Amino acid sequence: MKCCLAVWPHATLFAVALSAVAWLAAAPVLAQQDTIIGRSGTPIRGTIVGISPSSVKIETTGTTRDIEVREIQKLSFGDEPADLRNARDQALAGQFENALESLKKINVAGIQIPAIKQDVGYYSAYCNAKLALTAGGDKTAAIAELRAFIGQNRTTFHFFQGVELLGDLNFSDGKYADAATFYALLGQADWPEYKMRAAVLQARAQTAEGKYDEALAAYDQVLTSGLNTPEAAEQKMHATVGRAVCLAATGKHEEGITIIEDMIAKHDPSNAALFGRAYNALGACYAKANKTQEALMAYLHTDILFFTDRESHAEALYHLSKLWAQVNKADRAVEARSTLQSRYPGTRWASMN
Repeated sequence: MKCCLAVWPHATLFAVALSAVAWLAAAPVLAQQDTIIGRSGTPIRGTIVGISPSSVKIETTGTTRDIEVREIQKLSFGDEPADLRNARDQALAGQFENALESLKKINVAGIQIPAIKQDVGYYSAYCNAKLALTAGGDKTAAIAELRAFIGQNRTTFHFFQGVELLGDLNFSDGKYADAATFYALLGQADWPEYKMRAAVLQARAQTAEGKYDEALAAYDQVLTSGLNTPEAAEQKMHATVGRAVCLAATGKHEEGITIIEDMIAKHDPSNAALFGRAYNALGACYAKANKTQEALMAYLHTDILFFTDRESHAEALYHLSKLWAQVNKADRAVEARSTLQSRYPGTRWASMN
């Protein structure tokens, strides 16, 4: 190739170079595609042509696909700022402060596509909410920001995730009635599993507020559902746990103990969130029965085996701090309280006496 080029006239080489430059200048720049990553991890690339709280429509090779929001793990827009893409990845990885720093770099006024502008607003509210729940951030400000976003963007595909997060914020802040209201909005989803989850969350808020009869009615509604998908089965187990807590609170602690011990014996303990709540419920039942040692052992199961679920572990630590004091183990009580406040400052348990 070198010898061939050597015999070409310089003028010819120059003409070829000009021609190549002209072709590159005239060639269309391919726009970046929108991408939806489903729960399986497989990306779907194309152009998003419709967004609603329940689904996102994406056009791929001339065909429009309707992707349910509950199947979406992540969605990115081809024309979005790089800082938004970075912020989203950081937020989903739990790096909330880094994500907020990335969001600050975005010129929101320069964004022309409403859906992209919505995503900037959502991830700002999302990160502040998560920080309030985990690191002890300002819950009042986080509630106001997320509530404003949802109120102004009722058609966002983040709607159901957003109202559940609003429920969590209010629940953590001790505003149980408001939490139940936002959890009820989750029940407006088309999917029966979401309606069951909404009922379970509402019942938890009602239980925290002392409305045990209402909570029991909600739990019973979930347990009598004929739906038996894996998601529905999990909500039924959570309802079983919640029901036992209500029974303990209303003096039927022995019935609650039987229910929880039966559930623990029959199910796989790999679900840390479920089993953490189950052992906490067992601890609550034993505590109501004045069986302090048994209550300690139940809460220690959560502390030692199911600590990966933040809310359950925080609850267990709170009760352990009380129970250790009752058996004259002041050092263990102080240790449990210190761990609670240092590791879970954003939970409601850390702020309770």
